[in-house]
Amino acid sequence: MRHSKRVLFACLLAVAIAAMAACSLVLDFSDCKSDTACVTKYGPNWTCSAQNICEQPRQSACATDADCQGAHAPGWTCTSAGICQEPSPLLGAPCEQSSGDINAANAFNIGVLLPLTGEEEGFGRPLLDAIKLAQADFNGISGVAGRNIGLIICDTEGKDELALSGARHLVDKSRVTAIIGPDYSSQTLEVANQVTIANDVLLVTPSGTATTITNLVDKNLVWRTVASDAVQGEALGQLVRHVLENVIETPLASAKVAVLVRRDDTYATGLSEAVYRHIPAAMIQGGINRFSPRNYPNASAGQGSDYSGVVSQILAEDVEPDLVIVLGSSEAWDIVALLDNVLVQKQPLYFFADAAKNTQQSVRAPQTLAERIWGTAPQNVGESNYPPYLSFRIKFQAAYPGQNPDELQFVANAFDALYLIAFAAAAEGFSGPELARGMAKLSTGAKIHPNQSEAQQAMRLLSDGSTIDYQGASGALDFDENGDPQASPIALWCFENGALPEKGVLLGFDLKFSALRCDAEPGCDDCEDVGLGDVGSDVDADVGRGDVAVDDAGRDVVCTPDCSNRCSGSDGCGGQCVNNCVAPQTCGGGAVRDQCGCTPNCAGKCSGPDGCAEICPNNCIEPANCGAAIIHVCCDAC
Repeated sequence: MRHSKRVLFACLLAVAIAAMAACSLVLDFSDCKSDTACVTKYGPNWTCSAQNICEQPRQSACATDADCQGAHAPGWTCTSAGICQEPSPLLGAPCEQSSGDINAANAFNIGVLLPLTGEEEGFGRPLLDAIKLAQADFNGISGVAGRNIGLIICDTEGKDELALSGARHLVDKSRVTAIIGPDYSSQTLEVANQVTIANDVLLVTPSGTATTITNLVDKNLVWRTVASDAVQGEALGQLVRHVLENVIETPLASAKVAVLVRRDDTYATGLSEAVYRHIPAAMIQGGINRFSPRNYPNASAGQGSDYSGVVSQILAEDVEPDLVIVLGSSEAWDIVALLDNVLVQKQPLYFFADAAKNTQQSVRAPQTLAERIWGTAPQNVGESNYPPYLSFRIKFQAAYPGQNPDELQFVANAFDALYLIAFAAAAEGFSGPELARGMAKLSTGAKIHPNQSEAQQAMRLLSDGSTIDYQGASGALDFDENGDPQASPIALWCFENGALPEKGVLLGFDLKFSALRCDAEPGCDDCEDVGLGDVGSDVDADVGRGDVAVDDAGRDVVCTPDCSNRCSGSDGCGGQCVNNCVAPQTCGGGAVRDQCGCTPNCAGKCSGPDGCAEICPNNCIEPANCGAAIIHVCCDAC
């Protein structure tokens, strides 16, 4: 009975204390007539109630930053506890977005500089999606050294001045020590030279490919997850020369090339110089009716986006071009659409580089341009059945349904950028110079793939003083002394039905050029009487498939397609074989490229690639046992 009385007394005392606390809470608040009075006295987002009492901001539950921004206002973020928090002093134009709890006392905040609105949104937003995917991987395993990763995100809109002001905000106000971006080479150079190097901030660009980045005097603070344009420029130049000599109907002696280069753009200028080396000297010296180099406004540099001037210049020339090379970014699509609509004599072929590989633009492009837009870009490593990329693709498509990273440029490179920064921090520390030293420890040692299990292993090794060999989603990132990864094979991509599929490798690691094309291979109706021993032909009937035969007059060269025993790919004559294997799933991964004979192997796998570019189903007896094991591998106990 005494125990019951003590409990009752304790309960009554607790209620009384709570009531007193509640009363004093109200009494402490001043009467008000407007929200302004409450904000002045107590701080942002305090409001004046109907009872003329100041009320503190209400906290609302959330799952994402978007939940908070919809319920409150731009700048609100969702904390790791699932509570909306008001805009942070770390944010400010043009860096008004964030991901993760950037206000946590021990947050490891990384800046992001990408175009998220405007014409370049289709290029920049998928890169941000990939960066957030990598952020989630690390925050799911308690971050780096117990510090969760936050992202302070700046929308450059593709403009040079916003990239610079964003970088200054990140360094001066947000106090970050690492930045991912910008996407343009010219912006990367400006941000590095004017902001980050002097302030000892690490800069990692996922898409800046200009060769001039290589030779920056940067205190090892500027890195990139994409190879320089040294190889792409060579591939584009050889492709143009091949098309001039072998594809177009106009004889080389009278053909015309127009080269349209975005003004004041390091990337575009570097590529144009590489291409010019492959254009015949007689054409360059043949005057405006053979070779027409033009510049057009650089919208990113504030020069406007009216491209009618350069189109009018081409139209005013006496001879229309057979080839038009446009070196810039997504505006290449607008220029080509304008130009093609007014040309009357010819339907030229158009050539782009990687910065114009933009699916947001391609879905809007007129179908009259199908098979006439040819582009170059570093090969998507998914084409070679590279396991880290295949795993990344599965994860990316699960997180962002409807998006295919195969059709998006540099998304895997952006994903890798955050992984590298996190590993560098685990190796050496969180300051800019420490991160730079850490980056140098990621190219030799134990091979590490980008997933949570191996990320934990990597951070243990790095914190113990070891090094790792990071096999990124974008490829094996073996950095040289300039912070450049090894060169990538350069692929041909084409505009077809609103999509931008790759057709194969133009220039591989061996720097040997392969003749590929976007348009349909000319049919054999015109060459059927040559090389097969038919009536009217003097060519031996024993010419083998895939061989080259020349007719008796030496006029025609005939290549006979050979698709025997091939699942797909080149027929040896510049065409593409259809999938003619009895069991198509046996193609790919472990076999000779494009030939049948790869046997799927799903033994011991919970899911993931089977070694032949197919995906294994979850065939474990107890799928839950896969959790903490090496990714995709079954185990008896975790």
